[in-house]
Amino acid sequence: MDEQKSSMLWVFAIVLSLLLGIGGGWWYGNKLGFNKGYAKAQADAKVAAEADAKKAAEAANPFKTAETNPLENIQTNPLESVKFNPFQ
Repeated sequence: MDEQKSSMLWVFAIVLSLLLGIGGGWWYGNKLGFNKGYAKAQADAKVAAEADAKKAAEAANPFKTAETNPLENIQTNPLESVKFNPFQ
């Protein structure tokens, strides 16, 4: 009877230590994964914010618009298309 109690105690101790080891490993791995994911999310948010800020700065810059010269399509010489000689 004493021998059976001793072996059952060892089995119980091994099972308990395995369960504690698995639980501790799962908790530690989850904590590491969460921290890595949180750091990656912060880095992604920072990159996105910088890209959006750059895009907004380019959109707000009046010197980088498509039409910078308002007189670009205006005829410069108004007498160029006028016929001066009626015999030509």
